[in-house]
Amino acid sequence: MEITPENNNSPVEEKPPVDEHHSVDDVEWMTRKHLPMIADLEESACEVFQWTIPDWGALDKRVTGPEFEIGGYKWRILVYPQGNNVNDQVAVYLDSAEPRDKLDPNWHACAQFALMMSNPNDPTVYMFNVATHRFTAEENDWGFTRFYDLRKLEQPFDHRGVPLMENGQTVITAYVRIYKDPTGVLWHNFNNYDSKAMTGYVGLKNQGATCYMNSLLQSLFFTNYFRKAVFDIPTEDDEPSSSIALALQRVFYQLATSSNSVGTTELTRSFGWNSLDSFMQHDVQEFNRVLQDNLEGKMKRTEAEGAIQRLFVGKIKSYIKCINVDYESSPVENFYDVQLNVKGCKTLRDSFATYVAVETLDGENKYQAEGYGLQDARKGVIFESMPPVLHLQLKRYEYDMERDAMVKINDRHEFPLEIDLAEFISEGEEKDKAGPDGFVYSLHGVLVHSGDLHSGHYFALLKPERDGNWYRFDDDRVTQVTLKEVLDENYGGGESLENLANMPLAMRQLNRHKRFTNAYMLVYIRNNSMDEVLKPLTKDDIPQHLQRRLDDERAALENRRKERDESLLYFNCRVISDADFKAHGGVDLYNPALPTAGKTLKVRRQDTFATFRQVVAESYGVPEEQLRLWTLVKRQNDTFRTDVAIPDSDLKSTMEHIKEKHGTRTQPDLKLYIEFPDKTTKAVNGKASWFQSDNQNDEMMIFIKYYDPFTSTLEGVGSLRVFKHAKVSDILGQLTEKKGFPANTPLKLFEEIKPTMIEPMKMKSTFAQSEIQGGDIIVFQKDLTPKELGEIQQQNLRALIPQHYDYIFNRVMVEFKPKSEQDYSNTATAASPQTYSIELSKKSTYDEVAAKLAEKLETDPLHIQFTAASPQNGAPKSAIKRSTNMLLYEMLTSGYVHPGSAPNILYYEKLSISIVELESKRLIKVTWLGPTLKDETTHELLLLKTGVMSEVVDAMLTKITLAPVGSQRLRTFSVANGKLIKEYGPTDLVSLIPVMTNLYLEEIPVDEYEQLQDPALLLKCFHFQGDVGRMHGIPFNIVLKEGEPFSETKTRIRARLGMNDKDFAKVKFVLSSPSEGLTAVDDDDVLSEKHVSPNDQLGLDYVDKSGRSYRAGVEKAIFIKG
Repeated sequence: MEITPENNNSPVEEKPPVDEHHSVDDVEWMTRKHLPMIADLEESACEVFQWTIPDWGALDKRVTGPEFEIGGYKWRILVYPQGNNVNDQVAVYLDSAEPRDKLDPNWHACAQFALMMSNPNDPTVYMFNVATHRFTAEENDWGFTRFYDLRKLEQPFDHRGVPLMENGQTVITAYVRIYKDPTGVLWHNFNNYDSKAMTGYVGLKNQGATCYMNSLLQSLFFTNYFRKAVFDIPTEDDEPSSSIALALQRVFYQLATSSNSVGTTELTRSFGWNSLDSFMQHDVQEFNRVLQDNLEGKMKRTEAEGAIQRLFVGKIKSYIKCINVDYESSPVENFYDVQLNVKGCKTLRDSFATYVAVETLDGENKYQAEGYGLQDARKGVIFESMPPVLHLQLKRYEYDMERDAMVKINDRHEFPLEIDLAEFISEGEEKDKAGPDGFVYSLHGVLVHSGDLHSGHYFALLKPERDGNWYRFDDDRVTQVTLKEVLDENYGGGESLENLANMPLAMRQLNRHKRFTNAYMLVYIRNNSMDEVLKPLTKDDIPQHLQRRLDDERAALENRRKERDESLLYFNCRVISDADFKAHGGVDLYNPALPTAGKTLKVRRQDTFATFRQVVAESYGVPEEQLRLWTLVKRQNDTFRTDVAIPDSDLKSTMEHIKEKHGTRTQPDLKLYIEFPDKTTKAVNGKASWFQSDNQNDEMMIFIKYYDPFTSTLEGVGSLRVFKHAKVSDILGQLTEKKGFPANTPLKLFEEIKPTMIEPMKMKSTFAQSEIQGGDIIVFQKDLTPKELGEIQQQNLRALIPQHYDYIFNRVMVEFKPKSEQDYSNTATAASPQTYSIELSKKSTYDEVAAKLAEKLETDPLHIQFTAASPQNGAPKSAIKRSTNMLLYEMLTSGYVHPGSAPNILYYEKLSISIVELESKRLIKVTWLGPTLKDETTHELLLLKTGVMSEVVDAMLTKITLAPVGSQRLRTFSVANGKLIKEYGPTDLVSLIPVMTNLYLEEIPVDEYEQLQDPALLLKCFHFQGDVGRMHGIPFNIVLKEGEPFSETKTRIRARLGMNDKDFAKVKFVLSSPSEGLTAVDDDDVLSEKHVSPNDQLGLDYVDKSGRSYRAGVEKAIFIKG
């Protein structure tokens, strides 16, 4: 409702320039000066209204002026003469005068306005404030709480000595300009914004950093041909958490039918991602390629087979043509998208021209043509065909060799609504068949990134229908946008960083946003294919099982909603009886964590206590008068005890009142104890009196437990009624009678205060002196003779009640799970390792735990090794080093335990050697590389920590077989993030190898071994994905052979990698040089003639399907497993 001049973004001036004075009545000057047109907006009306106030002092605290109409809307000026919550400031607002009760909820008016106060006799003396606002039914007035200082109204305004108010009179003028709102969201605050109602579309929820994924999914969703192909994948028997096709079908179906934004959690779960993966941003092009590659596999042998190829795949020819002889090399490849330069290109057409630019190979760079020797040649690429849907990746991210880092390119780069790409298509049958307009494309989508390399936000601008509007899909919000928002605002560019520093704050923020917000992916659809690509889907195109599943889920969701609503009318009441107490062998009256303890009754909040008691009586099969209900409360020491008996005076009270009066506020349910009378109770004076008030004769109810040290069992005996001032010894006879002991059997009594506080009771003290109160628990046992005590200690049993309670408090059920099913037995008949649940004490030592498990495994305790479980997911974490002083609770809580996790898990492994010997050694994992890098086998070696690398090689030689015609020379090296870290010599110490190192052993290839004396002819090779900062795989070397064309070198590389032809065809090669940057390598290049320096490397660019690639400082490689 209110803004102040301080926080208003519009310019605010309280005094006109000294050198010229204009009247508030000068409409043209005032409008031009104080209410200039806002760029790119269209005005529907601009008018002025004046309100003369004859007597300021006679105004009420809140007053509105006469109604006036501008732009078809009714307005008035709202004034608080004495201030609106700010007493010394006049408050003035522009107020909508539209009838509130007749306004449409979506009614709005977008106004730019200036409110002025001027002297009634000299209108050149004035002050003003300006603002813009979207007037709605909820925000129907807007203006200035601190319009002007109340104390200065009648003081001279400036050097002319004239005040704004004279003799109580002043004039308030409103200049109002109404703007059209073509998108419906001009100056919208988006409170309670409904995307579906406003646009007909819904967005996708952001899981943390999945906006990049959301923008691409929306683009694919509105590529209707693709959406139908996804629906054509058979998924009826799939589960969405493990089937990408089904999860994507669900997302697409919900985007089409839901009224609210759609979640993608199931989709990312089907990818095999965890919550951390959802908080990592990835490259959209990479995500698109990995997703489509996965879906292509799912579409095989289905109706959808070939859909992705037909939709997104074109053909491109790379050629080298000799100038002086008739020789040309021109392989043709498929492409799914085109990566275009931004740097150095002003427009999209410039980028295409650069892409197909011809390079002349001459001078020292002549081409080695087969059969013709070195020749002048022209080298380039040209498109053979283009797909119906063209994905253009603008290279906004580039690797800066000098910085050794990726940087974002924010240069201005313009792209059109329509572009004819025929000039970039090779002449031939394909082009002739397409005709003169066969390669005209229209813009369908712009995917935008706002931010820098390391952070930012992604959104999509899409045109769902051929002749429809453009919309911004920004995660869960969808809004209509103008063409300027689609084009101009995403070209990039903006002011330089140096100029930004000299700008005012508001302009700096606007230009900074503009500078870092730009398009990074464009989606164009070929005009002659648009009707087919955007053909609307029908109900028959959607799998019936998908509709059925989601309808069932909606019904289940509705049932849960009803249950939540019902929970407002009902609550649960748990009733504990003597039978539950007697069956409970632990601390307290019962186990609150055990759902089966007692009876749980569903209670209607508005039912009376009398109705509830009748239900309880029927449930237990006793007359109402023969039961009494006590409240069970949680004391400060976290124990549950009876508190008070609910009196008959509460029979007419509602159960909601009973719960509030007697229940525990922190507990959602009500807990009660049901008391049944002693069978010997008789009627008094002819009237049945089953229960006595505890206030009579200071009598109270306590609970009794008995402990048998010979069986280590604790049992509930029942309740007793005792007098506060009676001695503790007075109940000994009743206790011996209840257990059937001889009358003079000596007993020991303890009070159970809490599990860790079991106090002995003095027989001569009264219950009051012992601080016993109603609901307390007394535990007794026989007073053991020295002989009995010795027998119990000999059997390692717990002789006294406090010892047993200490065990109860510390006992824990531990699940011992096999760490793996290997190394247990080499026989086919041996049973697989089992999971054992063993009850132990948290105070058990490491050796005691091992001994207990060894009994189950029938093995030596020293031949067991334990591994802790991860607190996050329960998976094996790290081996626990044996220590005789370590206790079980230390083994279980080796890290922070998250609430709700199951920490009582230990993994075990049977060892062939003693753990004492094992811990003097070190386990090293070494991966043996076979004839190809694809042939990996990992072996675990147990070596002395004081050993050297030659011992690693000797141990591996017992597990591997060398090729008979190989070099017989081995090399040991380590790799991290696709980089060679170190080659190890035979005397390097094992102890110096970092713990998480990936260690590799390989037989040096014969040709490489023969060339070791001349390393200049060895070229290092590495694998990367997309940019050389994102490396993966195992680096290797190749030997440069004199005069060998790269096509033959590739044959040797493919054999070294062990790749199939299909995957190897997708590999792109670049020569990476610290001095010259990246240079593409073609089949006809001869590497031996390229003056390769020792620091140059050959890069292999292809998708890492292992998901282990790494981009330094930015992100890990994306992967999709489902």
